[in-house]
Amino acid sequence: MATELTIAPPREQIVVGWPSALLATAIVGLALVRMVVAAASGLTDDEAYYRLWALAPALSYYDHPPMVAWLIAAGRWTFGDNPLGIRLAATLTSLIGPFVLWRTAAILFGRQIAERATWIALAMPLLAVGGVIITPDTPSAFFWGLSGWALAELYISRNANWWLAVGVLAGLGLLSKYTNLFVGAGIALWIALLPANWRQLKCWQLWLGGALAFVLALPVLIWNFEHEWASFAKQFGRVVPHEAATSRFLLEFAGAYLGLASPFIAGLSLWGLWITLRTAVVSRSQPHLILAALIVPLLGYLLVHAVHERAQPNWAAPLYPALAICAALALSDSSVGRARHLYRAALAVGFALCALLYVHAVYPIVRGPGIGDPTSQMRGWSQFAKDVERAREANGAKWIATSSYATTGQLAFQLKSGPPVMQLTERIRYLHLPPANDAVTRSPALFVDLARSGLPATFPQRFRSVVPLGTLSRTYRGTVMATYVVYLLADPIGPVLQR
Repeated sequence: MATELTIAPPREQIVVGWPSALLATAIVGLALVRMVVAAASGLTDDEAYYRLWALAPALSYYDHPPMVAWLIAAGRWTFGDNPLGIRLAATLTSLIGPFVLWRTAAILFGRQIAERATWIALAMPLLAVGGVIITPDTPSAFFWGLSGWALAELYISRNANWWLAVGVLAGLGLLSKYTNLFVGAGIALWIALLPANWRQLKCWQLWLGGALAFVLALPVLIWNFEHEWASFAKQFGRVVPHEAATSRFLLEFAGAYLGLASPFIAGLSLWGLWITLRTAVVSRSQPHLILAALIVPLLGYLLVHAVHERAQPNWAAPLYPALAICAALALSDSSVGRARHLYRAALAVGFALCALLYVHAVYPIVRGPGIGDPTSQMRGWSQFAKDVERAREANGAKWIATSSYATTGQLAFQLKSGPPVMQLTERIRYLHLPPANDAVTRSPALFVDLARSGLPATFPQRFRSVVPLGTLSRTYRGTVMATYVVYLLADPIGPVLQR
C-alpha cells in the first residue's frame, strides 16, 4: 500500500493535460530537423571516439560511465553505422525531453510557466546542439530532467512510491556521467532545508529508491575496482584545485553561458534564479525549493571550480532545462507588456542562433585557417582517410597508428572496412576492445597524427625504424582544416600496444 505524504499543494493546483498544439508541433518539428542535421553533418572527434566504445559495450570506460556507449550501440543496431544511427539517442531525447520539462514545470508552477519554459528551452543553443550530437552529456541531462520530473510527481501526488522512480532515474543518470551525483545532493538539500520534508526519512520507499540507484550504478563501481579506480582518479582528480585563484575562468564560464543559452535567455534565467532562491529561502515554497535543489549543488560546484581551473561549458548542460524554468519565472515577475517583449526577443534571438548553428554544421558559413571553429573537426575526413589509405598502401604498412583518441576515432569510422586503426598511447581507453592481432601490430605501421602533436618522444625507443614521410592535410572545399605528420614505423622493440 502506498504511503501518503503531507508535502503536496492544494488539490486545485494539480495539472493534467498536454502542452498546447502549437508547442507540441514545434517539439516534434524541431526533433525532425535535428534528425536531418544529425544525418547530414560529420561526427565530432568525441562522437567518433564514443563509437569505438559502442563496438564492444562494457560495464564502464576510462573517461565516463557506459550509458553513451550503450545508446550508440542501440542506435547503430537500429539505423546502421552512420551519423544518424550513432546520434539517434540524441535526437530522441530532444523529442522526449521538452515534454518532460513541460510536465515538471506545469506541476510546480502552472501551465503558463510550463509553456514559456519549454519554448525557452527549445531556443537554447546548447540544448539545440545537444539534440544533434551525442556525448555523455546527452543521457546525463536527460536523466537529470527525468529525476526532477519524478520528484515533482512525488510532491504533487503525495505517493511515496515515486521515490522508487526517483531512485531508478537517478541511478540511470549515474550510469551516464559522474556529474549526476549532484542529483542526490540536490534531493538531500531539498529534504534537509524544510522540516516538513524530514518525515520523508521515515518512508521505506526513499531508502529503497536509494538502494536501486546504487545497484544501477554497480557496473561503474565494478569496472573501477577491476581497473585500479582509474576512471574515478581521472574525473574526481579535477575536484582538487591545481592552480591559484583567478577570475579568468569565471569570466570564461559566464561568457560561454551567455552564448550557449543566448544573451536574453541567460539574463532572464539568472534573474529567475535569484527569484527562485529568494522565494525558497523567504517563503519556504516547495516548488521553488525543488527547482533550486536541481540547480544549486552543481552550479555551486562549477563556480568554485572555475575560481581555480577552467569549467567546461558543457558541464552545466543538465542545468539548462531548469534554468529555462527560471527564465519563465522571471517573465512572470515583470509587467505584462515588458514580459511580452522580453519573451519575444529571447525566443527570436535564441532560435536565430540555433538556426545559424544548424546551417553552419551542414554547410559552414565561414571557414578558413585561424578561425576558431569547433565544427571544423567534423569536416574533410572522408577524403583525408582515402589519402591516408593510399599512403599506407604505397609504403607497405599493414595498419594505421595514432597517438590521440580523436584521430583514432575519426579514421576508424572512415576506414571501418579497411585496416586496423589503433592508438599506441593511452591504451587504457581501449581495454574493452578485443586484443589486437600480434602478427598485424608487429608489421609496419603508418603513423598519422596532428602536426602540432608531432611524433611522441618515446617512439624512437619503441621502434628501430622510424621514417618520416612528410605531411597530409585534411581539407574541406579547398580550405585546410588541419595538417598531420606521417611516419612509417617498423621493427618494434618489445610489446607494440603497451598499457
